[in-house]
Amino acid sequence: MDVHGFMPEVSQYFGHFLPTVRSLALGSPGGSHRQIIFFIGMFKHLEDLTLFNDELEPWQRGPADDPTLVPLFAPPLRGRLVASRLKREGLLKDMVKLFGGIRFRHMYICDVGETRLLLDACAETLETLQLDLTDPRGEQLYPKRMPSPANDSHS
Repeated sequence: MDVHGFMPEVSQYFGHFLPTVRSLALGSPGGSHRQIIFFIGMFKHLEDLTLFNDELEPWQRGPADDPTLVPLFAPPLRGRLVASRLKREGLLKDMVKLFGGIRFRHMYICDVGETRLLLDACAETLETLQLDLTDPRGEQLYPKRMPSPANDSHS
């Protein structure tokens, strides 16, 4: 979705959904970090969020961030987060900062550059977590396993 293309009249297009939408999925979100976060923040009752595939060319991402663009609401974001193939640095960090935190109870994460940030931000509320075994970033989360004494050939 090209969020940048809907700015600044975004509420004209989506205003009638704002009071009722509880779940939102954005695939290949185009626009600056602030534009994407502003769009998400329009839905004041939003609980579930899916973000996937932000592998856009820099020119497709939209203009530089406008620091005056602040979300209208800090949605509850206390349901489920599905995040896959998010490599754009800073998007999730900015979202946590501008919303004053996130409180997801359930997360599925695969190939997300800011996975550690998500886990830390939801440490007190997280009930279920699914990390994809094929996640190329998974090794960054956990230290290498040490062999147990039972499997040590030198003992």
